[in-house]
Amino acid sequence: MARNRRRSRIDANDLAGYGSVANGTVNVDKAARGLGASKSAVRQAIRQAEAAQSNTFYRRISGRREADSAEGTSTRGMLQAVFGRGPRGGAVNARAAAQSLGVSPGTVRRWAAGTQKPSPGRLAAIRQAARRTSTTKRGRRSATADFRTSTQGSQALRGGSKIWVSGEQGVGGYEQGYARDRRVATDISPSEIEAMLRAYEDGGDSGLRDWMREFFDDKYVDGWDFVTIDDFGIGTPE
Repeated sequence: MARNRRRSRIDANDLAGYGSVANGTVNVDKAARGLGASKSAVRQAIRQAEAAQSNTFYRRISGRREADSAEGTSTRGMLQAVFGRGPRGGAVNARAAAQSLGVSPGTVRRWAAGTQKPSPGRLAAIRQAARRTSTTKRGRRSATADFRTSTQGSQALRGGSKIWVSGEQGVGGYEQGYARDRRVATDISPSEIEAMLRAYEDGGDSGLRDWMREFFDDKYVDGWDFVTIDDFGIGTPE
């Protein structure tokens, strides 16, 4: 009799039935049994989901929409995370990147366009620098500074705005079985936005997740929690 083949590819949506990806409570053993996957495949899916969530947080806070601070799969995204966008709207500040990496701006532009690849050594250095943008307080403060000086951020910090979150969520989160895929939004004041930014600066991804859970529990619906956080933002949902 043929043996059932184990699944080799699973994602955050598959994991949602076995705990909260957002809160780091996925039960690896149960997920492996239920999904017919190896424990290593489940752990890999958790790491990928956490990296994707980290990228979402960094992109939304910094405004660097293509930034890759955690997954390490996009050269352009990693360059944007480290050096920001160009002053004239380019995907990467090629001059700043060139000066830091010891290459020409044209080389940086080719890397960003995907027509040329960095050497393995330079790619490793870029990936390491990109990770520091979201894993160090200095990097996260740079991201929140970008938010504060942006048109949208400065307006929100003066007069308040809306905060929205997309993902699998609901009262009780994973534990009570009421979560489903949806987008929710509620008002947020300037002081609450500042608290959100400080939570990210001081606590990184977990600090921001905890702040969101407490905020929506208090301001939206009592007991509200997240199984996954696929996207979020300040202002009008996109």
